Formats: sequence, structure tokens, C-alpha cells
Amino acid sequence: MVTPVAGESIIRVEGVWKRYGLPLMPIVREGWHRLRGAFGFPGEAPPILPWALREVSFEVRAGETLGLIGRNGAGKSTLLKILAGVSPPSAGQVWIDGTLFPMIELNAGIHMELTGRENVYLLGAVMGLSREEVTQRMGDIEGFCELGEWFDRPVRMYSSGMQVRLGFGVGLFVNADVLLMDEVMGVGDVNFYNKCLMHLEDVRSRGRCILFVSHNLFRVRRLCDRVVVLDRGEVKYVGRTEEGIQVYEEILRAAVGGGRGAGRFYDLVGATLVSASLRDMQGGVIETVVQGEPVDLDFTFRLAEKIEILSVHVMVESVEGVLVIWDLVDLERLLAGDNHFLLRWSEIRLKPGVYAVSFDISTGPFRKKGFHHHGVLSMRVAGPKADGGVYQPHSDFRLLEHRPLVVDPAAGGPPPAVSADRPDGGETGTASCAVGGGACAAS
Repeated sequence: MVTPVAGESIIRVEGVWKRYGLPLMPIVREGWHRLRGAFGFPGEAPPILPWALREVSFEVRAGETLGLIGRNGAGKSTLLKILAGVSPPSAGQVWIDGTLFPMIELNAGIHMELTGRENVYLLGAVMGLSREEVTQRMGDIEGFCELGEWFDRPVRMYSSGMQVRLGFGVGLFVNADVLLMDEVMGVGDVNFYNKCLMHLEDVRSRGRCILFVSHNLFRVRRLCDRVVVLDRGEVKYVGRTEEGIQVYEEILRAAVGGGRGAGRFYDLVGATLVSASLRDMQGGVIETVVQGEPVDLDFTFRLAEKIEILSVHVMVESVEGVLVIWDLVDLERLLAGDNHFLLRWSEIRLKPGVYAVSFDISTGPFRKKGFHHHGVLSMRVAGPKADGGVYQPHSDFRLLEHRPLVVDPAAGGPPPAVSADRPDGGETGTASCAVGGGACAAS
């Protein structure tokens, strides 16, 4: 197999459109309307079916990892299926210069009645490898999967994590020029995830390219050289990862109404959310919160009748859907009419990004849910760039002691620790650092 030259285009997508549905139905429908028009009968215009993809174009170079990010229904999985040859485009062209291994579904290409070992031979044959070539790599694949005795048992007995291990093992060791990955790294433990990252770096260094779909922006930042941002089937951005994530966050923010969205809603207790806003300490309405600063959440519920026991839940979620704040207040004898609340967060230590604010009202001693309003507000947190996590506490980091690397062989052990009480009167070196944007200093 010829190793792709880094920098050369290995995937080209030009003007791809995709529309789902039976192709016969639009033809019959259009013919019917034309026939009615030919005989002078008024007719309705044929309905326009929605496009899953619209004029999608981009390139992927050898040795590059390209992330595909977007909301649910943006067209990411549809695009991967077109690249994998599972589904043809309605219009446009796709060129792939080399072999491709799709990991777009948990058990794609895996026969459930065969053992793990037999599936490796099967998938290797599909990729064009001889039985001898697969046998040569079998030890590496078996070691990577870490399935033990399960490697020789039917896959139908595997858990979802075990199936992912098997699929990853084949995908990484068959030396395909292109790997398609659709959220498959969301299954498995931390050790396996770190092992995958290490092997993916090796795949990239050998000039292979990876298309990676995920809602986990931390993984996108860590893995991807560039990203394509999709929304409603259209390309909104192609370029550097960090700028692309910012575009994606703006799309999410607009999805909840630019800060005052409707979101998902239901009401079982006759409650209405009259108003909701984020405010600074002067009472001004804001949409961006500075990390470390306080913020007020001002909201008003209108109740149709008196409620004896009421619980108000305020939830904040990250763009990945991770619940990062959940405040609960229990109230008694809330009267009918408008009830105005103020919730103050004295210090927001969330990492920079966009978050969705939602409300729940529960009633009764068992907190039976009666009102839910999801994505009422979007809250942008501004602050120093963070590579991971969701919470950034103000930290004081310092060096307490130092041990030199010189060891006296005659003493048979390391020298004593150097501390502030040195008997020789020497000065002790210290260092301190304010984590989360502060500068480090040493003396």
C-alpha cells in the first residue's frame, strides 16, 4: 500500500446535496400536477421535500483530522454515510483517493454470530487484505482490543463497549487511508479512550486522515486540525478548530432565541413563564457573564391557582448537554398571579462557552413535575481559554519543597528535603501560580 503524502487531498466533496424519501413519489406527484395543468385543472404546487444536505463542499488532506460538528439533525451522519458509500448523494460528487474504513455505527460490518477473531478476518477481507496479512496483524489487534477469552466468542455476547474495542482494533490496524468515526469514542472507559488517542496520533503521523464526528468539544479540540460546521444541512464554516467551535456556539445560542429562546416546553400546573433575564449587579440585562463575576437570574412565573408546595429548579447545561448547575428552592403556599424571583450566583467559575438555562416547577411532597421550559436563556461565559473541564475554581498553586537530584552513594538514599528551616541559612526556592489565567513566579 502506498503511503499518502501529507498535504495532498485525499477526500474531495463538491456540491453535495442529499434528500431522503422514496424517489418514485416525487416523480409521481410532479407528473400528477403536470397532468392536471394540461387539462386546465387548477392544482397545488408540489410540496418541497426538505434537504438533508445542501451544497456541501470541502477537502481533507492526508495526515489531517477533520471534525464535523453541528446540532442534532445538521447532516453530519448523513455526510459520513455518503462518504462510506452507504447512501448515494442526490447531487454532487465525492472523490476518495485510497481505502476507507467506516466506524459510523456501533456494529457496522460486524457479524453477530461470528467470533471476534472471525470478524477480524471478515473485515480484513472486506478491506482487501489477504488471510495471511490479517494473520500477521492479528496479535496487534487482539492485544489492542483487550477482550481476553471473549475474543474467541460470538459477538452477540459482547457488550457495546466490547464491540467498539473490536471495531477500533480492526480500524486502526488494517491501515486504511481514511477513518470515519461517528461518536464511537463515547463508549468505553478512560484507559481505552487514552489508548485510542495514542494510536490515532500514530495513524495521523503515517499520513492517514480521519473524519471525526462528536458533540464532545473537548475531544474535537484535542483531535482535530480543522472543523466543518454544519447546520440544517449547510456548511457554515470550514477552517481552524477554535474558530469553528465559536461559530458552532453562536448557532447554539441562536437556537435558544439569541438569549431569550422558547426551547422545549410543557405545562401541567397552569404555570406561565412571564419573563427571564440575566442581570449584572447594577440591574442591567446582560447575555455575557465574565468568569469569576456574580450574576443575577431574574424570572417571573404566573400561576393560575394557589399551590401549597412548590419546588423551583434552575438548570444550566453545557453545549454537550452536561448539567453543570442545578439549583433547587422549595416554597410553600405560592399564590395565584405573578411571582417574581431573583437567584444570585455569587461567582461564575464555568469555563468559557455558551450554556443553556432551563426551568422546572415540581409540585407536591414527591415533587411531581408539572412545568418544564428548556433553553429559556443562553448564557455566554467569557474568560481565559480552557482546554477541558466545565468548572474552573480560583486556585493557589505553590511549590512547598525541593529535593535536588544529586544522590550520595555512600549514604544510600536521597538527601533531606530543602525547606524554609535550612540549618545552613541558605534561601529556599519557592514558586507560586494562580491557576486559571494568573502568572507563575519563582524565587
